[in-house]
Amino acid sequence: MSSTVAELKAALGTLMETCKGSWPADPYVAQAWEMAGAHAFIINALLDIYEKSPSIPEKKYDNFVGYALQWVAVLHHHHSWEEEHYYPMFTHKYDTSFIVAEHEGFSAALTEMEEYLISCLPSGAPHGYGKVAPLHEQQAFNASHLLSLIDKICEPLSSHLLQEVTYLHSDRLHEAGFTKAEIRHIAAETNKYMMNMPTTTFLVYVTLLSPKGSDFPPAPSFVKKYVVPYVLYWPNRRLWQFAPKA
Repeated sequence: MSSTVAELKAALGTLMETCKGSWPADPYVAQAWEMAGAHAFIINALLDIYEKSPSIPEKKYDNFVGYALQWVAVLHHHHSWEEEHYYPMFTHKYDTSFIVAEHEGFSAALTEMEEYLISCLPSGAPHGYGKVAPLHEQQAFNASHLLSLIDKICEPLSSHLLQEVTYLHSDRLHEAGFTKAEIRHIAAETNKYMMNMPTTTFLVYVTLLSPKGSDFPPAPSFVKKYVVPYVLYWPNRRLWQFAPKA
């Protein structure tokens, strides 16, 4: 087992200790549960890409690259949401600048990974959330190179995703003086924001790649069990063919 696989699996195991089971009724506890669930999904999805890359047949390279770019899009979205929407709701009682600053620890590696993957798409190919590959000379996909790029991002990203959950522990939120009404407002605003994300990419990907053992994402079970696999899955099934089977 490579050190990257071992590190991702170890991080996933730690995150699952916080996000296992159903959504907590206590709104303070739910903050860490949801963040751990999101981070477990991100780690699990990256692990899936890492383990599958070497066995992808050449005829499926373009679709697999698009699948990998879904991960890049999710990570960009997750951190822009944190920086622009989520953590600003905490700053009146809790300094979160040090959390956001940690994003710089892997931003260069993420950019390098994104630019490489886009270079492996045909010009004009859609990817992520409404993006299109620019006019360029398409490179042949090389799994070994992608693995080397993930090796670069693994340690700083895993470390950040694990540490961030501890910042949202219910004890810290209580100590900072957040009222239950304030925490519920943060949860409601988060839910409102996520409801505006594209369902046939974002919601499908989160549902398919969230690890078993957690009810994350906190969507109705009929949506995850029926609407996602039987309705929302189909527009981008060329991407989801690489996802783990239920």
